[in-house]
Amino acid sequence: MTEVQRVTLITLGVEDLAAARAFYARLGWAEGDGSPGVAFFQMQGQVLGLFGRGDLAKDQGRPGADLGTGAVTLAQNFATTAEVDAAFAAALAAGATALKAPEPVFWGGYSGYWADPDGHVWEVAMNPFWTLKPDGRLVLPRQIEKIAETDLTAADEAQIAALLLRAFGDDFNGRSFYRTRHHLRLVLRDAGQIVAHLAVQLRAVRLGGRLLTVATLCEVASHPDHRGKGLAGQLLRAAIVEAKRARADFFLLFGTAGLYGAAGFERAANPLIYVQMDDAKTGEIRHEQAEQLQVLALTAQPWDSAADLDLLGALF
Repeated sequence: MTEVQRVTLITLGVEDLAAARAFYARLGWAEGDGSPGVAFFQMQGQVLGLFGRGDLAKDQGRPGADLGTGAVTLAQNFATTAEVDAAFAAALAAGATALKAPEPVFWGGYSGYWADPDGHVWEVAMNPFWTLKPDGRLVLPRQIEKIAETDLTAADEAQIAALLLRAFGDDFNGRSFYRTRHHLRLVLRDAGQIVAHLAVQLRAVRLGGRLLTVATLCEVASHPDHRGKGLAGQLLRAAIVEAKRARADFFLLFGTAGLYGAAGFERAANPLIYVQMDDAKTGEIRHEQAEQLQVLALTAQPWDSAADLDLLGALF
């Protein structure tokens, strides 16, 4: 099922489309696909549209309706109070009307408000309790974040290493187990700090004569102060969704925790072939019976527990 908890397009009704276009251009916004009757601006995952009030009311099936403004607030979040002040000043310089200058607010953040020439209200804010990603995306507390390895920041990698040290007594030299790279990290934060983490790799393996695409689970870790809250189970359920989305045939892991069986993983004792890896250096090819291997079928095809499992590389 397609995720429906999202907003993809925000359309503002404006009195003078040309004037509204010019205002947002002065803010530094670059217009994308549009036409003489509508303007669109690409945001982080969403699109902002500008549409004449009369045309918008007609498009809604309410010709002649007074659409009004001000009952909805749009907002831009920033990482620091200085960035909030700069954004507020830039809006005023572009022709916005000041409604409330940025100031510390009762809930512990810092915010101000301005209105565009059509009266649409924008808030500029710094919220110290929510995570603001480098690309501008805002993440609510205790919401699972998906971080592709290409988007993993040095700060988040350091937080993950610290978490692994607390959970396992080893930070794997500040990187990851075997110091390899994963494809996806799923994390949960508390007060801006990563308190639960797991990693997913997508890789090819050979099971007997079959070449399969599998997802593999790595580095499931919860901060000791946050154990018993179901965080690992929450991340595991999300990881299974991601593995299915990646069209993997099976999900594999090495582990004994009870949450894996509860999620549908089953023990498998296949003969293993893999490359020994020590200190990020390639070692000998190993042949041994699998211990702690668990498998979750993601398609209708069965897992052959008697077949040789060639990992085509190191353990995960």
